[in-house]
Amino acid sequence: MVRVLDLRGVSKSCTDNPMVKFLNILNRGADPEVFVIASIDDLPLNILKLVASKSGYEVIRVENRETYYEATLRKK
Repeated sequence: MVRVLDLRGVSKSCTDNPMVKFLNILNRGADPEVFVIASIDDLPLNILKLVASKSGYEVIRVENRETYYEATLRKK
């Protein structure tokens, strides 16, 4: 099953921060695939790729939209 992680919402606390949410999911490593929707400003694509790689995931697909992108990550 693919986990969908939409990080475009406005954060109200530090635990709602897009990067914190992203790191929490990847550090658990429980999901074989993660579909990420993120604002380019909140989580730059190069940071997503770096963190994913260090957490044992590879980015297998990215689609750019106007203000956000969609990326599929798969556990290595």
